[in-house]
Amino acid sequence: MDSIPFLVALPTKTGENDEMGILGTLISDADIGMKQIPVCVLKNNMASIAESMLNVLEDIKQVGQYKLKEVTMQVEVSANGGVSIVGTANIGGKGAISLKFAE
Repeated sequence: MDSIPFLVALPTKTGENDEMGILGTLISDADIGMKQIPVCVLKNNMASIAESMLNVLEDIKQVGQYKLKEVTMQVEVSANGGVSIVGTANIGGKGAISLKFAE
């Protein structure tokens, strides 16, 4: 499989939501459409964001008497295959991809 179909917010004529995925539409009323995202683009972007976040969390293996057992991230995919971390909980994670890391 060379590409994966994603429902994404389509870029407007002015290009203002080129970087938004499906979750961005909750804020911007953009049109939703199916976009084929190349597997190699998605793979590279997903690996990059996961590696970066794990690097951020590297020194937080223990807080006081508690050990970090699991990290869950929610990400969304943009129309051009970019991957962004969902940074707010009040959108409910609709359309997000959950990545769960455990040690």
